[in-house]
Amino acid sequence: MQIIGVSGRDRSGKDTVADILIAYGYFGYSFGDAVRRHSLERHKGELDPISVKNMTETSNWLRTQHGPDVILQEALVEYEKAKAAGKQYKGIVLYSVRAPIEADFILAHGGKLIWVESSDQVRYERKIANMRDGEALVTIEEMLAQESLQTKPQTGLPQEVQMDLNYIKSHANMVIENNGSDRAVFEQTVKASLKLV
Repeated sequence: MQIIGVSGRDRSGKDTVADILIAYGYFGYSFGDAVRRHSLERHKGELDPISVKNMTETSNWLRTQHGPDVILQEALVEYEKAKAAGKQYKGIVLYSVRAPIEADFILAHGGKLIWVESSDQVRYERKIANMRDGEALVTIEEMLAQESLQTKPQTGLPQEVQMDLNYIKSHANMVIENNGSDRAVFEQTVKASLKLV
């Protein structure tokens, strides 16, 4: 199984990288979408059920209740189901990788771990321009404060269930910069970096 993991902070361009690989023949599974589904249910009735804060709380809850690799295992089950249905893939792309156990799995299986890097200001501008249902308007300071929940250990939770974006970034074996506003240019950069052109 050829495996590629894609990570980065909110609105860095992870989904774009994954979309390119999916179009190229990879099975795609978004850890972010999986947590978002649970967060919409867990925090329904709130103004911002899928804020970074609520998504982080939901992810920590899922991992505490069902094991630190629960989302990873769900992805692998879905991949095997798709293959059993007769579909052929070049490999699997796991995106919105957030937890060390996920990065370790990818690297232990000879996979590529990609970090997508964008400045805070650029990411904030993208966030404001492309709000999702279930997100509330926040300042850049609030955005960064919420994101710190995914980079700093939280008290009262086992280390193995927590997200750690600093760990993911430090273990990535490829970094792709995405600070521009032209999606087509970024797509060409990704294809060239991954030797898809």
